[in-house]
Amino acid sequence: MTSPSPTVQFASFAYGTLTADDPAESYHEAAKLYPSFAARQLAGPSLLEHPAFLESTQRSSRRHPHLPRVALPRCKRYGLRLSDALDARRSRSPGAGSILRLADVATLARAYEHDASTDRRRTPSGGALYPLELYLLARRVDGLAPGVYHVDPFDRALELLDEREPVFAQALVDPAVGENAAALFVVTGMFWRSRCKYGLRGYRFTLLEAGHLVQALTLLATAAGIDALPLGGFYDAALDRLVQADGVNESVVYAVAAGRSPR
Repeated sequence: MTSPSPTVQFASFAYGTLTADDPAESYHEAAKLYPSFAARQLAGPSLLEHPAFLESTQRSSRRHPHLPRVALPRCKRYGLRLSDALDARRSRSPGAGSILRLADVATLARAYEHDASTDRRRTPSGGALYPLELYLLARRVDGLAPGVYHVDPFDRALELLDEREPVFAQALVDPAVGENAAALFVVTGMFWRSRCKYGLRGYRFTLLEAGHLVQALTLLATAAGIDALPLGGFYDAALDRLVQADGVNESVVYAVAAGRSPR
């Protein structure tokens, strides 16, 4: 029986000679909880326990009722079991000339849809504060004009922010992914929604929630036979501009390239 190869330790490569004033380490330390001063760190919970605030936070989302809207069709139900979807899920870059249908968009957007029966979204959220927003940069979606859309999680609709065809390849570290994708789903964080209750730790919760959302989205893509590639390699300011985020109170934290093979 051969022994496994030891794990290579890359800490020295990651940190080099940097031992102080590391921004990542400083933030992580500042966001830790300790029993001795947890109450001071989490000053927001008592305020947010008021029923009026609870009702407000459960409706967290950008709304654009004055903009043109496209209703999403009813989602098709796929018979794939969760265990099979987990086994089959792979990160796959869409091929050249990939396409999507409007029904596919509806299927993937369901990952962050509001469930009226429970008054909750379909992904875990710290304190049910829902600090994320979901956008669609559509290029080749049958039944949908190219443009930049915001996903309304309550009305199952797309709100048109910009009717020009989005050029997002230059916003990605690998431009080929953007050229091939039929659409790009963009997840932004509205950090203050979580930080108003959890302080600095709320930034962690926002990123964790983005991971929950993208995992749900990619599992739905697996069930529907859609190629989906989660992306962290993007130029923040460029994607922020495309979805009209200010980069401070709201900024891109994750993206997913999606498409079906034209064959």
